[in-house]
Amino acid sequence: MITLILIMIGGGLGACARAWITQQSKHYLKIDFPIATLFVNLLGCFLIGYTASIAHEHHWFSLFVVTGFLGGLTTFSTMSLELVQMLLEKNKVIKFVLYTVLQFIVGFLLCLFGYQL
Repeated sequence: MITLILIMIGGGLGACARAWITQQSKHYLKIDFPIATLFVNLLGCFLIGYTASIAHEHHWFSLFVVTGFLGGLTTFSTMSLELVQMLLEKNKVIKFVLYTVLQFIVGFLLCLFGYQL
């Protein structure tokens, strides 16, 4: 039960952080570019890599920050961590390439398809 509570609180805080960053960027940066999304995705990538590297012995911290907060902030960071882990493992190059293609190309095509429905 504590696991779900940690993830829920972290996820809620991450989603609120993303909403706040998006709102602030629209208010202060009047540009035609999704800078807030880019920022939270890149920040999430950095933070998930950093947190995953230091949170080996603290499962609760990983649940709260990685699964919860960063999952709420962005889901792109989780995919990036998975790609890094594939690259660091031996004999995972084909899996890395396949996963990259599926995530980016198929993900884009499904998004385009859904958008056009």
